[in-house]
Amino acid sequence: MKIAVCVKQVPDSESRINLSGPVPELDTSSFTMIINPYDQYAVEEAVKIKEKLGDGEITVVTVGAEARVREMIKKDCLAVGCDKAVVVDDAALAGADSFAVAQVLAAALKREQFDLVLFGIKAIDDDASQVGIMTAELLGMPHVGYIGDLELKDGALTAKREIEGGVEVVDSPTPCVLTCGKGLNEPRLPSLPNIMKAGMKPVEVLDCAGLGVEVPASLTEVKQFAPPPPRGECTMIDAEDPAAAARELARALHEDAKII
Repeated sequence: MKIAVCVKQVPDSESRINLSGPVPELDTSSFTMIINPYDQYAVEEAVKIKEKLGDGEITVVTVGAEARVREMIKKDCLAVGCDKAVVVDDAALAGADSFAVAQVLAAALKREQFDLVLFGIKAIDDDASQVGIMTAELLGMPHVGYIGDLELKDGALTAKREIEGGVEVVDSPTPCVLTCGKGLNEPRLPSLPNIMKAGMKPVEVLDCAGLGVEVPASLTEVKQFAPPPPRGECTMIDAEDPAAAARELARALHEDAKII
């Protein structure tokens, strides 16, 4: 079975954003960059499938500057069981929106015939949950999102995902695109020997011209990053009688804050 896993490098959620006022771009120079945590579930699921079948090939695909993503690909993908990687490194893609990235990923994936294409459910930087679905549409493949359990069959699969009040069971033929969520598995940590061996695995670096496509135009643009508005003053209601406190709260909301 041939499996592709699409991953993204994102700022660590513990990175501190220093933003004193509105700016057109964020200064990310001090950010710690990591593999998108949801993508780790996709990587782990691909490796588990390969181990269960006893055969297969896993290709990691990402868009970004090769010098920046190299260590992430090596440590978090190749060292835990993926076989090779494709990095689309094109300066013209800086700031590309979800649809532009999906078009590039689809072009990279069309170069081979994959049985499964796995994504994380979303990236923690933009929280868009769009790229996996868009890529599936561009590839003309069925898509099952937010999966929490997966069973493969001959030429088909059954995926389960939690919905409000229950579990939804989805049957799909393969090839198929899946987006993987927390609870699907427990991502493994790479060992030092495997990290060292990962440096010997092939990593192909291409730009859009190398893929045979023009740089796709972004349809959306981030105009501004701004800190949240400061919190208003807190007014304490001083009343020992709960009924009196409730009356004063209602009055304040109606007359002062004009909320009700």
